[in-house]
Amino acid sequence: MSNKENRPKPERGVIPENRKKLIGSLCIIGTTVCYGLIPSLSFLSFDAGVATETLLFDKFFYAAMLMWAYIFIKKIPFKPDREAAPMLIIICISYIGIATTLYLSFDYISGSLATIISFTFPAMIIAIEMITGMEPVRFVKITAVVLSMLGLVLIVWTPHIRGNLTGIFFAFLTAVCYVIYIMGLSSKKIKKLNSITVAGYVLLSSAVFNMIRCALSGNPMFTRGTEQLVFMLLLAVICAFAAILLYCIGVKLLGAGNAAIINTFEPVVACIFGYFLIGDVLTRNMIIGSAMVVIAVFIANMPKKGYELKPGA
Repeated sequence: MSNKENRPKPERGVIPENRKKLIGSLCIIGTTVCYGLIPSLSFLSFDAGVATETLLFDKFFYAAMLMWAYIFIKKIPFKPDREAAPMLIIICISYIGIATTLYLSFDYISGSLATIISFTFPAMIIAIEMITGMEPVRFVKITAVVLSMLGLVLIVWTPHIRGNLTGIFFAFLTAVCYVIYIMGLSSKKIKKLNSITVAGYVLLSSAVFNMIRCALSGNPMFTRGTEQLVFMLLLAVICAFAAILLYCIGVKLLGAGNAAIINTFEPVVACIFGYFLIGDVLTRNMIIGSAMVVIAVFIANMPKKGYELKPGA
């Protein structure tokens, strides 16, 4: 009898571990591509005559419709308990802040730069965890924080963006909103809820908020013309609905830690799309600074095998 015949056959319906990792990795890579498209598609929409308020409303409105249709079709529980409701509200508000401040930064700096600056939020989370004692002080984490900040300084002092401090401020504020959003999602009360349900409330609240912004600004809620509609549907389907679903699937198959590591490619993807689709300028300093930020996030997501800095050591 051959060795092949002696090998145990996998049970039906059970996905092999290596295939799980492959599918999960592809899902998270797909998420980074989806999110990395946001700056370029947004600028193309602006060039087509779409107002910021209209863009945000259409993006979240169409995505919310798709997400809630998915929730009802799959019969996913969507009623949060009283304990989770306050944190869910904070999450929704912080996500609204992310989208609002990020698009405000687009008025002053390039989409690639705005994405890179906003991606300093992992370093901020690490710093908060160390200061509050939520995580032990580890050398690799300190290295990640220092490296990301140095990379940010290098990017900010690039001659191409000198003087655009307003855009840098809004992009940095986006990172702060990300911190609140992610720490809210990681809370015990929210972990009990289905992640797709949380996404549904986030998208719905964002649509309502931007509907109010449209009314106050006098801009139309819906776009006019085929070209504008195409951009809105791309943003809604790819950059909101598909991105969230792919992330949910990928995290379940791959695990949150591995998913986060792969997701750090998003700033790089945004730069590549920005360069090829809308002609963003990429200087040497921006490339070096971007690499430093990405490396810092990689270090921050390394397994907990680093040295802890103990008092008196």
